[in-house]
Amino acid sequence: MHSRLKVSVIGVGNLGSCIAYELANRGIVEELVLIDIVRDLAEGNAMDIGHSIAFRNNTKVYAGDYSDAEGSHIIVVTAGKPRSPEMKTRLELLEVNKRIIADVAQNLKRLGDEPILITLTNPVDIMNYLLWKYTGMPRRKVIGSASMLDSARFRYFLSRKYGVSVLDVEAYVIGEHGENQVPVFSRVKIRGEVRGFTSLERSEIIDELKKSALAVISKKGATVYAPANNTVNMIESIIRGERRISICSAVLEGEYGLKDISIGVPVTLGKNGIEEIHEWSLDEDERKLFYLGAESIRKAIESIL
Repeated sequence: MHSRLKVSVIGVGNLGSCIAYELANRGIVEELVLIDIVRDLAEGNAMDIGHSIAFRNNTKVYAGDYSDAEGSHIIVVTAGKPRSPEMKTRLELLEVNKRIIADVAQNLKRLGDEPILITLTNPVDIMNYLLWKYTGMPRRKVIGSASMLDSARFRYFLSRKYGVSVLDVEAYVIGEHGENQVPVFSRVKIRGEVRGFTSLERSEIIDELKKSALAVISKKGATVYAPANNTVNMIESIIRGERRISICSAVLEGEYGLKDISIGVPVTLGKNGIEEIHEWSLDEDERKLFYLGAESIRKAIESIL
């Protein structure tokens, strides 16, 4: 392993550059490599980020190519076509982003080590599975960043709806990062107490969650700050070995009775990636939605392999 703590970001458009900026600004890595098919974009972002932290820390930020990613502890993959306002679901990106992920994977296979890979390319569950399949990396080292973002949105809506601080809300979303996402109402706590929900409240909140990403995309073109911040939180957990619960898209090998699909589940992140997958008990509605999402992911994977 490289002696300096090094992270590479592949694809430094809106989202990738924001992840890189947040990583540099927090000062949690010593070396940060920006890789993009548009070299000028990577170089411009590297300079801009380098200037921004000159009074804060000594993170080395530079543009490079895949060979410069050698020795990275973590590689973040955001490369791909982003979802646009006219797209009803992330699944519309399947074919175009499959080709991009296949190309990224071929380049990563040439590296001589086994970094942790974090996938953000949409549809993230399927692209994370493909990145695992195409690279041949260990399952626990290929992680999709999505469901912590859904969980953050869930907490935000609950805090607004019930007039409490968002920091007083404990709530998670698991399952597919898409139409069949599963807000785990049975585990919601507000101010430390379990909260019950009527079926009407559940359906209203689920509807809000489903529309939230597209609401941001239609108003500003892309979701950026929230997915970037949540991804850097994951990276920080891994680097510091905090062993905190995160909801990530993981390639399962029998957990939840599922095999060879990637889906959002509660995990413990640590220095080796996913160190443990937790199998939560779910109520009947949650289970139904979770397995509906799993079936949707499986069909999408089969349609492009």
